[in-house]
Amino acid sequence: MRREQVWKAAAERLRTDFGKLLDVRGVRRVRRVSGDAWTVTVVLVAPSGTLHVADVAVDDAGEMSPALTADHVVEAVRRAQRFSLVPPPGEADLADFGDLVGGGDEPALDALTDDEPLEARVAAALERGDAASLQTARALLPRLLADHDRRGATLLTMAEVEVALGQPGLARGYLEAAAREFADRFDLPSLERAATRALELGGRDAFSGSPIHALLEQSRARLKPLASVFEARSFAGLRDEQRARLLLHLTSRTLAPGEMLVTEGEPSRSLFVVKSGLLGVWLEKPEGGSWMVRCCFPGWLLGESSVLGGPGARCTASLRAERISEVWALPADAVRAVMQDDPAFAQRIADTKQVHRIDSFFSMHETMGQLDVQVRDDVLSCIQRLESFDEDTILLPAGMAPEVACLVARGSIGLYEGDGHDAPPVAVVEADSFYGVRDAIHRIAPGVTAIARAGATVAFFDAGKLQQLCERSPEHVVAVLERLG
Repeated sequence: MRREQVWKAAAERLRTDFGKLLDVRGVRRVRRVSGDAWTVTVVLVAPSGTLHVADVAVDDAGEMSPALTADHVVEAVRRAQRFSLVPPPGEADLADFGDLVGGGDEPALDALTDDEPLEARVAAALERGDAASLQTARALLPRLLADHDRRGATLLTMAEVEVALGQPGLARGYLEAAAREFADRFDLPSLERAATRALELGGRDAFSGSPIHALLEQSRARLKPLASVFEARSFAGLRDEQRARLLLHLTSRTLAPGEMLVTEGEPSRSLFVVKSGLLGVWLEKPEGGSWMVRCCFPGWLLGESSVLGGPGARCTASLRAERISEVWALPADAVRAVMQDDPAFAQRIADTKQVHRIDSFFSMHETMGQLDVQVRDDVLSCIQRLESFDEDTILLPAGMAPEVACLVARGSIGLYEGDGHDAPPVAVVEADSFYGVRDAIHRIAPGVTAIARAGATVAFFDAGKLQQLCERSPEHVVAVLERLG
């Protein structure tokens, strides 16, 4: 469904159940393990203003969850009344915070009162170049990191400031962070600039074994064009007769930098394989706008919704050429015909689609979204299988170190004391939540038994691969993984 359709369906449902009392005030796409969904903000409309009632989920069939009742409306009114009774903070309340609300001697605090744009203040401080100005730039630059599109350039500038202030250790850390940002976007010119600076700063011996050198080599290798569409992993196992059938429908298209291949929400009619160049995957932000979550290099399969989503399939992301790029295109009908003839091929397409869904979920996840694309790819490579359950099934017994960690795609996992579930669960792990990651990494035996409830679908991550990932990863990556679930 498109945003307009979701808005209309939710508004009609509210009008049927509540008349003109409730209305829709916002619809935003959310990324789930099982696919895209929508969150609808529902408000109570009154002459004195509007009151937030609830944020409800809407599936592709237009069904809202939870179903709103009069109790939700009553609670919204009571919540507003409680809030109105809380007095606003006065000067006496703020006095306890001391210097936090007053002035200070730090150059950053002085700069915050300036009406000039932040970028202009940073540029002016860098142009002056004296120690005090560099301290001001050091204090202001982290605020520019909120601009996702310019994070790499900001981190590179932060590294240069630390070099000028005589802090090479901090500079190397910022250079590595900048290199990861550039590698995520396959911005090779900027990645090479960061690598050149790291080489100057650390010398040849240190650079040859550094993470920045590894990122540079990996990025260069991934840009090698494909000679044939059948070099793509999903197509590699096809028989000669099947290849000939697909070649009858295969076309190629060249894209200029910045040109859109597909736009999120448009009908999805073709399957694509990147032949050369780079395609950026852009997702809509919940608060509006969009941002690039990864680049796809030669060999990537895209547009799986066209063959898996039925006649009304829509593009779940926008695809844009980040440099001159070539793609192969295959009509959905031609690909589906071969999928019906070759179940293994159909399964490879379905597996690719599920991995892309999980990747989109990771990119918007509160915790996983903190990791760069390379680390997210490493986590995705730890996926062992995706399994659905028709009946309650024990996944991880109590008292045993788990061999897998779990991500719930649909349904839920119940956690029970002991070996069974005669008593009510002590906790429930709902969809889009992780379970057992910390236990799998550290080989900790849980005190509860995890049971997949009937109807659940679970992605399993290999514990051994997760452990190996943590052994070779920086501490902040391990800390993020430990917090999952």
